[in-house]
Amino acid sequence: MLETTRLLVIDDDKALLVGLAETIRREGPFEVLVADNGELGIQLAEEKQPQLIICDVIMPPPNGWMILKTLSQNPSTAAIPFIFLTARANGYDKVNGISLGADDYITKPFRIEELMVRIQAILRRKSITEQGERLKNKNEIQSLSQKIQELIETFSSNHLGLAEAMAQMLSLRDSETEEHARRVVELSISLAHELGVSDSELNNIRLGALLHDVGKVGIPDSILLKPGALTDEERKVMMTHSTLGRQIIEPLGLPFAVVDLVQHHHERWDGGGYPDNLLGESIPLSARIFAIVDVWDALINERTYRPAWPQEKALAYIAEQSGKHFDPVVVDKFRLIIERENHT
Repeated sequence: MLETTRLLVIDDDKALLVGLAETIRREGPFEVLVADNGELGIQLAEEKQPQLIICDVIMPPPNGWMILKTLSQNPSTAAIPFIFLTARANGYDKVNGISLGADDYITKPFRIEELMVRIQAILRRKSITEQGERLKNKNEIQSLSQKIQELIETFSSNHLGLAEAMAQMLSLRDSETEEHARRVVELSISLAHELGVSDSELNNIRLGALLHDVGKVGIPDSILLKPGALTDEERKVMMTHSTLGRQIIEPLGLPFAVVDLVQHHHERWDGGGYPDNLLGESIPLSARIFAIVDVWDALINERTYRPAWPQEKALAYIAEQSGKHFDPVVVDKFRLIIERENHT
């Protein structure tokens, strides 16, 4: 079965819009979204992430130029190929469209055969570019796998040294992830100590906190380093990092509790987490502890797609998620720690 390609057509001429969409659907395995105004077109582009946009130039605001400019400034839509389709055939408009980032400029009237050839050419270029990126990511991952093997041989009897070295290795892909891993260690230990966790388990939590995101070495750069919000498909790929992390560290001889934290730190108390939809106390305590610290650190530190939250707002969110995302007992202990720190 051929894979369906999602296109978005934007034109205020409703008769042309419907007719063009139906014609394109008959030409191949296309899902064609339609928008009869610029605002709806921008909304659909952001929400549905089409693989190609065909857009008229002359429309009530936002017109085609404004639509392309808006989408070009949004990291989640900037790379979507864009074709202008318009009755204006003068050279200035064509140069202006290309300079704004359009991939092609087709004048009306046109033959459907010409439009389809141009659509296929742009999609083919997009596919080649994406294949090149996947190959690059595959080569990077193979290189990192070799580094992991070298680390295993170097630190075969020193688990903390191994975890530190692997966290440092992760910074080669994403320095923000490595910095986050180091920040969450001590707060995780403090919370675990408050809950009466034994010294040996404290050490396992230290190791697991350092390694919790090591699976992100297997996530493509286009997703891992994306400055904007992820699409639904990209989010599904990102969600594989906890299972990838388990697969990476399981052969290293680390304690089972460390592997459990890496595998299950995105589970939810109400069973709505991943990767295994564990519920309540079936989630390892180390993962329940770390889940709160992980979210807390993400909220109070700036991200490329949002500013840092004030601690008061973040703590209110943690409290609101008690019994939903988080273990209520662990939430109570966490709040005590934060409130104590704020009064010292």
